[in-house]
Amino acid sequence: MWEKSLNFIVSTLLSILLMITLLGTSSDLLFNIGNSSKNSVIILNVCCIILLAFILFRNRLRKFYKKIILPNSAKIVTIFVIFICFWQTYLIITISGFSKWDPGNIILQAMNKNQWAGKDYFSYYPNTYFLMLIEHLIWLIFGKPRIEILSIILNTVNYLLIDSGIYILYRMCMKYFNLTVAKIAAFLAIFFIGLSPWGCFNYSDPLAFSLSIFSLYILLEVWFSNKRRIYYSILLGFLIVVDYLIKPSLVIVFIAAIIVCVPSIKQIIKNKKIIFSTILAVGVAIILLSIYTTYRNNNNFVKFDSNKSFSMAHFANMGIKNNGAYSQEITVRDMKIANPKERNKADIKDWITEFNKKGITGYEIFLVKKQVLNTADTSFAWGSDGTPFIRPYNNSSFTEISHKLFLPKYHIILKIFYDMLWILTILFLFFSFKEVNFITLLLKYTVLGFLLFLLLFEGGRSRYMIQCLPYVFILSGVGFYQLKAIIQIIWRNSINDI
Repeated sequence: MWEKSLNFIVSTLLSILLMITLLGTSSDLLFNIGNSSKNSVIILNVCCIILLAFILFRNRLRKFYKKIILPNSAKIVTIFVIFICFWQTYLIITISGFSKWDPGNIILQAMNKNQWAGKDYFSYYPNTYFLMLIEHLIWLIFGKPRIEILSIILNTVNYLLIDSGIYILYRMCMKYFNLTVAKIAAFLAIFFIGLSPWGCFNYSDPLAFSLSIFSLYILLEVWFSNKRRIYYSILLGFLIVVDYLIKPSLVIVFIAAIIVCVPSIKQIIKNKKIIFSTILAVGVAIILLSIYTTYRNNNNFVKFDSNKSFSMAHFANMGIKNNGAYSQEITVRDMKIANPKERNKADIKDWITEFNKKGITGYEIFLVKKQVLNTADTSFAWGSDGTPFIRPYNNSSFTEISHKLFLPKYHIILKIFYDMLWILTILFLFFSFKEVNFITLLLKYTVLGFLLFLLLFEGGRSRYMIQCLPYVFILSGVGFYQLKAIIQIIWRNSINDI
């Protein structure tokens, strides 16, 4: 009973938010089509003709698939994987570059160089400190290479993590759902992230994409697996800390798990294995976080002043101003307030003033606009941050294809295809609302948590959606499977009526 109630609540809220996303992406799609060049329109026409041919000759294509494709599926998959590896290598060589904003600060400090934001940058933004330490460690391991080589190494690591994440995503969906869900989730992950230039971006976003998959997988293993439970529990504690230090919002999946478990807390308390695993994971997380915090506050590499760290109120204040994105004005003002309590009070007072200024209906309108900004851009705001967003080290003729497609932003014809696929992804997701079990509820509440987090705090960029994509892709796969079943039932009933 409680499962249905939880599902009704989350499905209702998600329906409202995702309808806004659909309208926003549809508007973006129409805008892109209306501003397409003649060559882009020709490409679209050819694609429409190909799609029409697929529909008209679907029976022949089905026979071709069963006779030729299916028996050679292993070879075709191998060829596709090789192509992806070559394409990612090409992107690493041609798009790797320097970003004069947060990623630039992090990589310069990792190389013991002066970064432009000043020595207190990591005190103000403590979540960037851990990522900098990882890059610093990689820099040391590879013999302190120059920045061009280090960028290529970091981007290679990014794609290795992305590819590993997609593989685990596929295996996880196979284990807990079915082949159809696994194929859809993996395809969407490959298309939106695996083939995109986001792996060439030395920041937390591509890493967060992979961490979301790893965290979900380990969480499900702790919950369902009877083997190696201690091992998975320790790993879960480790991931909780890494998630929190890379992007604090990544822990939303663990909060969602608690929400889904609350109604059955009496049964869970009686399960000694689950209780032991929970205590072990939390204990490991507390120990690791304590060790890290002690090191961060007492190291000689980068001096850290916890009194300068921006509070949640700072990011909530930015989240309600203008379009809800980063605000230089608020940042500079808060930097001038030395006392953390006074800074927090100023942010809260500022938030209340802005809310009263907007009023309830005005705030609702603001949230609708912000939801579109948070979720409708299918390039995930590639090229929208920093000046420049990324400055490639390689500008030879070899880079022509990737630079035309992705620099300074996604090519309009590419955006059109991404828009259409994103619309289908969200439409399929709606059909997942019918499915009610622990995993789908966990996924739905995780997606809802991310959407609400981005509405309440700093957002205004769909780049922040990258960390949430694995959950969206799985739900879309579940929805596609449900839709397929519905169509099959309707088809059988129509034949019986005849």
